This record gives sequence, C-alpha cells and structure tokens, in this order.
Amino acid sequence: MAVTTAFSPSKIKEVVNAQGGFATTEKFSVMFTGRGVQGLDTGTLNNLMFLTENVAIPTKSIAASDKLIYGLNYQMPYRQTFAEVAMNFYCTNNMNEKKFFDKWQRKIVDPLTGDLKFHENYVCDVQIIKYTKDATDQFPGDSAYSITLLDAWPSIVAEIQLSHGSGSEVARLPVTFQYRKWRYGLAGGFGGNSSDNEVDD
Repeated sequence: MAVTTAFSPSKIKEVVNAQGGFATTEKFSVMFTGRGVQGLDTGTLNNLMFLTENVAIPTKSIAASDKLIYGLNYQMPYRQTFAEVAMNFYCTNNMNEKKFFDKWQRKIVDPLTGDLKFHENYVCDVQIIKYTKDATDQFPGDSAYSITLLDAWPSIVAEIQLSHGSGSEVARLPVTFQYRKWRYGLAGGFGGNSSDNEVDD
C-alpha cells in the first residue's frame, strides 16, 4: 500500500476526524487509593477527584550511558527514570484540602520529633484517567488513556497565595508527589476500558 507523503490540509482533517477529533485537556479524574490515605478524612479524599484543577501525565525517561565495543560509541539504555508529578487543587471554604495534605505529611514525618514513619504506611496508588470528549455525568464512557502512580506520597505541599487585592479568586493548593514508578492502566481494574486495565510491568 502506497503511503502519501504530500502535504494536504484535507488529509489532516480526514485523519483527525477519523480518530474522533483532537484530544482536549479537560475531562479527567485523579483518584487516591491504598493504605497511605487510610485514616485521613474520607469525605475530602473522595472530593479531591472533583477539586483537582490540573495534573500532568508524567514523564517516563530511559537513562542511557556510552557503550563502546569497537568503532563508534552509542547509547545503551540501563534503567527507567520517573519525574515527580505536580497537581493543583481548589480549596473549599473550610480549607479541608490543606488540612488533608498536612495530616498526610504528618504520617510521613513526625512534626515534633522529626522521626520518619514506615514507607508502606504513607504511600498509596494514584490513578490518573483521561476521558474521551463525549464523556458525560450520565455516561462517563471509556477512558482514552490512564496510568497508575505506584507508592506515591506528597513531598511538597506548597504555599497558598492569599491577597486582599485578588478579590474572590478561588484559593489553590499546589502539591508535588514522589512515587516509585508509573504504569499504564489502572491497578485493580478500577474504571476505564478493558485495555486500560491491563497494567504492564
């Protein structure tokens, strides 16, 4: 089958329309599950799914080093590396979201003694799901893409900007997460379509 290489605006439109249009950045959800969030405010935990302003599907890199056997050297991969993930959350009137992450960080480091807690007691899985454009409240539809952050924990609960000059602007809480690695699909088969539930190694 011949491949058309000539530029064609109509062909671009045809290709995009055949795939349901361009992907957009809205219609996503973030869910926290696992031991690390047990004992925290369950109501706030459930609300975070609706109060996440933004999140990035994180980078996965493959680190490489120079390899030289004979002739020219080349790059040989030797391990995966994962970048931290930053999220912004809207704050409600009682600041329950800030209290939630403050308490989570107290599960990591004792604020009085500075003692570190056991890793397995404060980490959790974070599921990031990007839905298709036709998803609605009544019909969420299949996920277009989904990943799971494994053994995640909040490393930075950042500042909340307050100002008399900003009027009634909604307060936002930036939180940065560290995690062991991320994998394609949803751990435990929660939500999404059948292919998304096939979490790879």
